[in-house]
Amino acid sequence: MSTASARPAKLLVVVVLAAAWGAIADERGSGAFPSVDLQSAPAQETAATGVFHGVGVVTAVDDARGWLTLDHEAIKGFMCAMEMMYRVEPPRLVESLRVGDRVAFDIDAGREVITGVMPLQAAKP
Repeated sequence: MSTASARPAKLLVVVVLAAAWGAIADERGSGAFPSVDLQSAPAQETAATGVFHGVGVVTAVDDARGWLTLDHEAIKGFMCAMEMMYRVEPPRLVESLRVGDRVAFDIDAGREVITGVMPLQAAKP
């Protein structure tokens, strides 16, 4: 079969599959996409509350505003590993920190605010 005649055949297959999917979905009463019963589905995520402890590396410091950006490890029971900017209270906690410092920190999960920071290893010069 030549390339030119294969294209219409492939298009026909796609159209037939799409029509079949639509018919199956309509038969189930869910339209184009399968539905999810939100009433009986188990909760996928619960809001964390309390103070959690984390470890990360400082990637940015805004001491004028009291913000700290950390590339942190997973915080068990609260948040997966990621790089994220946090408000720090009190703001003076960021004054002595530098980019590259490895720190331990406490975070108020309900407010997502860092409430304590302890340097573990200073940034390499």
